[in-house]
Amino acid sequence: MKTLKTISVYLVIIGAGIMIGYVLPRLPNLLQKKYTEGEYSNFFPNQSKTVILYGTATCSFCRSTREFFKANKIDFFDVDVQTSELAAKKHAELGGGGVPVTIIGNRLIRGFQPDAFQDALKALNKSK
Repeated sequence: MKTLKTISVYLVIIGAGIMIGYVLPRLPNLLQKKYTEGEYSNFFPNQSKTVILYGTATCSFCRSTREFFKANKIDFFDVDVQTSELAAKKHAELGGGGVPVTIIGNRLIRGFQPDAFQDALKALNKSK
């Protein structure tokens, strides 16, 4: 009986350690907002489009974002921060870091986040 209790305690400790090891590194991302609201109109080269993607040709998340927009028939500007100095400058003004950085209306979204894209597009359509 005592051996069973000891084994159970060890399993609980190991399980807790695994969960802490899994959750703790991801905690900042889990607590981070999906988007940042702001005035981003000066980042659009043309005011007729309200979606812009700052990315690279080799980024798989950028590729997924492009595919998402194309599959949902969303008209967007696609600027490569590696081939355009102006795009790299604008990306740096937005805080730089990784790609993709997507602006939909007044929302800045970092990374490939389809749910955040959908929410931003709905909010954008409501404001029109």
